[in-house]
Amino acid sequence: MVKKKVLFIPFFLLTLLVFATVAFADSEHVFDQASLFSDTEKVELQEQAIELSEQFQMDIRIVTTDDSEGKSAREYASDYYDTHGFGYEGTDDGILYLIDMDNREVYIFTRDRIVDYFPDVTVEEILDHVYPYLTEEAYGESAKAFLSDLETTMNVGIPEGPSSSSGGYAQSDSSTPYSSSTSQGELVKELLIYFAIAIGAGVISVGVMAMYNRGRSTTTAHTYLESNSFTVTNKMDRHYNTRVTQQKIQRNSNSGGGSSFSGGGRSGGGGRGF
Repeated sequence: MVKKKVLFIPFFLLTLLVFATVAFADSEHVFDQASLFSDTEKVELQEQAIELSEQFQMDIRIVTTDDSEGKSAREYASDYYDTHGFGYEGTDDGILYLIDMDNREVYIFTRDRIVDYFPDVTVEEILDHVYPYLTEEAYGESAKAFLSDLETTMNVGIPEGPSSSSGGYAQSDSSTPYSSSTSQGELVKELLIYFAIAIGAGVISVGVMAMYNRGRSTTTAHTYLESNSFTVTNKMDRHYNTRVTQQKIQRNSNSGGGSSFSGGGRSGGGGRGF
């Protein structure tokens, strides 16, 4: 009986350790594998990432690495997101900010619902913002700038219409022709004038034609045809044999194509070397 208790205690501790590890990984939002952040920066980034994750119901992760395992920054970000099971409460919705010191590249990876908030133009604008910090080796500041831009982007919402220079979102244009009620009234007046002119011209044309066609025309087809001047002398039908040949055209089954990048679910993003 004593032996069973002794064996049960290590098993219980091992199970508890596994659950604790999983819970810690799920709550950890900053994975500084390349040791680029100070302890203070880690705490600040962790707290802000958690707060924004809850606010916008999305998973936000910040990852640094000095070993990309032979992958590109894009591939590493996608694989890291998938293998760690990131996502918000049963969904895959989220974003990952990667600083890849092996490839010297920064990459923003988006997944599922969050892809719609970060089209190419928005990703490029965020990269423009974080890039100067990376070149100055202020990696913590670059991650803070990323979180700041993320908050702004999510508050603005999903972009609609063509992109603009002020953040890639559609804006109304007050300079559109006939946008005011005065311009619309002038347009209606012009159309009425043109319509009246067209009716007047039509009435005049019909009147002139009626004047010149008062007499009844007696001209027929026989007026221009001499009697008995056209007869059919011979009629013959001739049939020609035809032959149709068919030939099968061999087609090359090999088709070329470009490479594509895909992972589990819908993904997007972009990166830049530094």
